[in-house]
Amino acid sequence: MADHVVVRRWLVDLGKLTAARSSHDEAADFIDMGTPMLAMRFPNEAFNAVSLEAVASECKYLPTYGELVSHLRDWWRHHRPSQPAIASPPIPQREPPTEDEIAYVHQRVSEMVTALRSSIQPLADRPSGSRYLSREQLGRAYREAGIVAPNVP
Repeated sequence: MADHVVVRRWLVDLGKLTAARSSHDEAADFIDMGTPMLAMRFPNEAFNAVSLEAVASECKYLPTYGELVSHLRDWWRHHRPSQPAIASPPIPQREPPTEDEIAYVHQRVSEMVTALRSSIQPLADRPSGSRYLSREQLGRAYREAGIVAPNVP
């Protein structure tokens, strides 16, 4: 089912191309009545500039609903996107990893992190965890550097 705004805009454009001898009221009634019915018959993709040109080129005047459906149906039959012949198979789902698989991944990650670290510092001298200064150590470092320490609670 197409969006009514898309269909209405398409019908307005069709009216501009074909309604040279129609009154404004006739064209407005045509759009008001045709919009919901066309929206039920065709998807949004059927209402584009190429279909507009194809349908308008078949009409000498503002078409009747039946003529419009016939022209648009013929155009859509030849231009709609093709559907896949068969549905794709479902993607197989993986089972949760085993403890051995988890351990193997942890080991490989640890080896990669070690390989990425600087080769200048010996492995034994590398810190093993997070490093931080205590509040007292940080205060002493500020004083030694001659910097006023920030006043934080």
